[in-house]
Amino acid sequence: MNPIPTVQPTAPTWREVIAGDDARPRPLNRTGRRRVVVDGVRLWLSAVALGASLVLGYTVWGIWRVNPASLAAPAESMPLREIAVRTDGVLGHAWVERTLQIAPGTGIMELDLPALRQRLLASGQVRDAVVTRRFPDVLAAILEERSPVIRARVQTGEGELNNLFVARDGSVFFGERYDESLVNSLPWLGGVNLSRAVAGPGFAPVAGMEAVSELLGTTRASAPALARDFQVISLARYASDGVLLVRTPEIAEIVFGTRDDFYRQLARLDYILDELRSRPGSPAIRTINLAIGGQQVPVAFEPASSAAATAPAVRPVTRPLVAPAQNFFRL
Repeated sequence: MNPIPTVQPTAPTWREVIAGDDARPRPLNRTGRRRVVVDGVRLWLSAVALGASLVLGYTVWGIWRVNPASLAAPAESMPLREIAVRTDGVLGHAWVERTLQIAPGTGIMELDLPALRQRLLASGQVRDAVVTRRFPDVLAAILEERSPVIRARVQTGEGELNNLFVARDGSVFFGERYDESLVNSLPWLGGVNLSRAVAGPGFAPVAGMEAVSELLGTTRASAPALARDFQVISLARYASDGVLLVRTPEIAEIVFGTRDDFYRQLARLDYILDELRSRPGSPAIRTINLAIGGQQVPVAFEPASSAAATAPAVRPVTRPLVAPAQNFFRL
C-alpha cells in the first residue's frame, strides 16, 4: 500500500506568521513612505489653518466690538444714491437730508448708522429713529415724532424770544414744519423755569406734562369751545398742591385738581359758567376753584371798581388769587 502523498503549503499559515519572522512589520517601499509624508503634511497644514482661523476670528471680533464702522469702510460699496424717509409726523425728506449732512459720493458701507441716528434724535422732535441700509445704494430712515402739547417761550442771552414746544413726556424742543393753525391752537405754558439738560444739549424735561396733556385732551373731547379759550396753563402749584392753573379770556384763574377726574371738574365748570352768564350784571369772575371737590365750588369775583376794566394780558399765573368777594356754588 502506497503512502498518501502530502501537499506542502505554498504560503505560511497564520500560526506560522504569528510565531515566525513574518510577524514583524515589513519595511515600507517608496510609495508607502510617500503616503506617510503626505498625510503628515496635510495634518500639519490643517492644524495651522485652524489656529489661523481662530486668531483671525478673535481679531475681527475685537475690532467689531470697539469700532464696527472700521470693518465696513475698506469694503467696496456703491455711492449713496437716495435717502428714503418714512415718518408719522411733519418732518420730511428735506429735513432728514439737511440734518444728516452726508457728503456727496459717500459709499453706502462707509455710513456710521449709530451716529446718523443720534443726529436725528438730537432735535428732540424725533422721539425714535431707525436707520438702515438698503443695498446697493439706499439709506432708509424711519421716524417716530413727538406731538406738541403746549408751547413755551424762552429768551436768549441777546434778548431774542424763541418759541418752544413741550410734548406729553415733558421733552422740550424747537419744532419745525408745524401748521400755523396748530401752533396758534396750543396754550402757553406758565409757572416753570426751563433749565438746560444736565447731559447733552437741549432742555431738561418738564414735570407734570402728562397731567396737562390729559386735561387738554379731556377738554377738547368734552368741551371744545372751552378748550379753545385756554390761553395759559400754569404748573406753578403742581409740585406743591397738585393743581393746574388755567387762564381764559373770561376767567383769570381756574384751578383744576390732578387728583380728581377732569371730566367731572369740567362738568362743574360748565354748570357754573351757564349759571353766571344767565345773570345780567354779574361781576367779572376772578377765580373758580374746582380742586376742592364735593358739592360746593368757591368762586371769587373781581371787585366792582375793576369789573369794567379790560381783561388782563395773557401771562402765566404763579400764585393763588384772593378776591374780596367770594361765593360758593352748590351743585
